Amino acid sequence: MNRDRPKPTAPDAPPDTAEHGQSREFERRMFHLRTLFEASMELSVPADPRTTLRRFLPIAMGPLGLTFGFAALVGPDRLQMESLGLEPATRERYERAGAGLVEKFFPDRDPATPQPRPTVLAGQHLASDPNLPAGTSAVVAIQIDESDCAILVLGPKLTGTPYGEDEIELLQGLTANLSIALKRACADERVSRLNADLRDRNLRMEQGLESVKQAREELGHHAFRLQTLYETTLELSSLNNPEAILNAFLLTVMGTFSYSTGWIALYGPESARADIAYRGPDPGEHAALAAPAGREQVLARFVDLKDRMPQANQSILLDDAQAVSNLPAPAELGMLFSLDDEWHGAIGLGSPLSPKPMTQEMRQLLSSLMGTFIVTLGNAKHCQLIHGLNTALSTRNAELQATLDALTTARQEVTIQTEAKERIIGLVHGEVERVWRASWRDVCLIILAGIVLGALFNATSPSGVELVPQALFEPPPAMIDARQAHRMAQSGEAVLIDARPADFHQQQAIQDSINLPKDLFDFVYSMKLAAMDPETTLLVYGRTISRHYDAEVARELRMLGHSNVLVIEGGLAAWEAAGYEVTP
Repeated sequence: MNRDRPKPTAPDAPPDTAEHGQSREFERRMFHLRTLFEASMELSVPADPRTTLRRFLPIAMGPLGLTFGFAALVGPDRLQMESLGLEPATRERYERAGAGLVEKFFPDRDPATPQPRPTVLAGQHLASDPNLPAGTSAVVAIQIDESDCAILVLGPKLTGTPYGEDEIELLQGLTANLSIALKRACADERVSRLNADLRDRNLRMEQGLESVKQAREELGHHAFRLQTLYETTLELSSLNNPEAILNAFLLTVMGTFSYSTGWIALYGPESARADIAYRGPDPGEHAALAAPAGREQVLARFVDLKDRMPQANQSILLDDAQAVSNLPAPAELGMLFSLDDEWHGAIGLGSPLSPKPMTQEMRQLLSSLMGTFIVTLGNAKHCQLIHGLNTALSTRNAELQATLDALTTARQEVTIQTEAKERIIGLVHGEVERVWRASWRDVCLIILAGIVLGALFNATSPSGVELVPQALFEPPPAMIDARQAHRMAQSGEAVLIDARPADFHQQQAIQDSINLPKDLFDFVYSMKLAAMDPETTLLVYGRTISRHYDAEVARELRMLGHSNVLVIEGGLAAWEAAGYEVTP
């Protein structure tokens, strides 16, 4: 109903006659009916509860001629107030107290059994109630549903007269329409809230479904990464050969990330040592990777990284396109890795089958695969090193066993020689004592006996003894002065040999010299010099006043085929006098 429609007004009073009284009563009833009809039409327009209260106050106050009115809608989570004709201070006061008015004036209200019609209180006693505005003429309680209720407070009439029965009836009709409108408004509001809540829930459900979809996709990607990592770990762990591990991992990476070509280069501490795995059409790229220049190019990329250089068991993805292009073979994606401080390598992947860029998830998967690859390859390298050491140790043990067998045989020979020596010494001592009393015939007999015994011993012993020292028939050894010997030793042209016993060598010796005493010549020579080139120049030193160890050892070395044996003239004393370093 349009608000501009003129409100019905009370008709003029006719003459006080019976006919006129009936006519007046009829007109009053028609006026009340029009008022109820117009109120019903006005309140039938859909609106929220507060707007409904705001519309109702002038509808109720106009026909009854009231001076003020206010209405409060009270619920568990709301308190909505509307007023007309009240002073602002009075309005604020009753807005604060509105929630308690229902309980004060309608204490018997039962939310479980809503009243079908509003409850109206009217009378002069309300005007002086301290809980209500001064002059209040009527209070109406409306129970909307089990949770919401409304209270309507109306002021006095402009005429100052009390309500008549027909006015009370009109007020009840108006408030009944208000009750219906408020119930509809609250229901609409509740439906709107439910719809909004349903929309929110639907939105959250859609978001949840989208999150579930993303989580499912992420779970699928994660499962794929775990499956790839598991299969790679299982495959690599079954391999012990580094070359097989390189080829297997290269195929895994190329298949996982969709690359048609790729290579892996691993460089060890030796410049000529390189392990290469290559998958591509150009054999020249394999040669470039294995060449020393390829090694230098890869190691240069490590140097370029500086503080970001991968340490032991680490890898790094090259994000700089220039660094990738400087690798020894073509690649669109490059990585550097280190097994330890000596073994370093690079991986290059080229010609991708898919144009999709490398995502963060793919980077994480590649990093995880690289971790497995580095650990497996490092273990294989360690196993290879241990196997080589075991082989060398077995060979060394065999050599030591042969040496021990030779020493055992030599010891037995030395024991026999020692016993013969003791017998000869005893015989000689006895003969010496007798010599002082013997004639020249006895001396001849002793010499003859010595010759015979020596000949017999030589006949029974493979090593024998020298009846006449061979040194008497040997030419003197070639000599070299200390300065020239120092130059040759420093330049690596010659090897220094200390011929003195081990005790003398430990006290003082030329630095880096090999101790080769005459007494242990065979044993030490087999351990340290047997594999040496016979053409190598050997510089021998070491003699005392009573023994020329250097000449004896030099003679033994020449007998073993060493042609370039020189004795340092002046020995250790000349070396030290020339100012060269000795130890300790």
